Amino acid sequence: MLYYVKSGDTLSKIARQFNTTVNSILNANTICNPNLIFPGEPLIIPRNDVIYRAGATPYYIVQPGDSLWCLYRLYNIPINVIAEVNNIQNPNILYPGTELLIGDYRANPEELKETWENTGGVECDLLSPLQIHGIYYIGSFSWEALGTTGIPYLLDLLNHPCDIVRSYTALSLGRIGLNESVTEALTELTNDPSSFVADIARLAIKRINLTQEYGKRIHVTIEDNRLYNQPNLNSQSIILSEGSEIIVLKWNIPSPTYEEGPRGDLQVYDYVQVVNTGQVGFLPRVGFNEIRII
Repeated sequence: MLYYVKSGDTLSKIARQFNTTVNSILNANTICNPNLIFPGEPLIIPRNDVIYRAGATPYYIVQPGDSLWCLYRLYNIPINVIAEVNNIQNPNILYPGTELLIGDYRANPEELKETWENTGGVECDLLSPLQIHGIYYIGSFSWEALGTTGIPYLLDLLNHPCDIVRSYTALSLGRIGLNESVTEALTELTNDPSSFVADIARLAIKRINLTQEYGKRIHVTIEDNRLYNQPNLNSQSIILSEGSEIIVLKWNIPSPTYEEGPRGDLQVYDYVQVVNTGQVGFLPRVGFNEIRII
């Protein structure tokens, strides 16, 4: 089940309340300091068979008391890798509220560009959903980890004949969220013959403008979805339109009721707040546990 921390709660108190153990709660959630939990924070209260750890992938929001050592211990990602993909100069200093990439997204930009170019060849429309996920969706986070280093390679890929390559290139540039030449190139791409590519370019520009003004915690949805008031597809929901501005409060919350996801795996949600209205809710992931936001 999902429990929202109340003022005065401790993990031991919550564990007693639900007849479980502190270690079980720790195994189901990303908690670096067991003595620091915060009112309003959603925690998974697990059954015995914990499948996913809530709170991270592809991003994690730094909490007070966190350290890269803790994230390494929880996710088995070396400290130097987390520091490199997030351009952290001093691995001993983390700032609460920072959004970190969690995963080994290191890549050589020349090799990554070559893979994107060659895979998206003349038969790119025949790529399977799993190929698109593994190469382009996952690759978009590698481009984000490369940051400004990857921008010249991505600008070249905007001219690729394959719609899939151009759309994920625009999305990747939106993830990086920097550089005036990027905005100019994306503005030109809004006239792309593919309406889908043009829409992604427009949304990537929107995200870049938002990050320059408010920072990278602001994200933009890239398709219509539903926002649920509980992490349950049977709960009440509203339509969250393409282009909605959101802040993710907690990433990667597995269904507490063990709902089946679109690929037969466990359904996963992200806990978000809509910027314009302040409404909070749960945004379901799609496909291979994918976030449909920039």
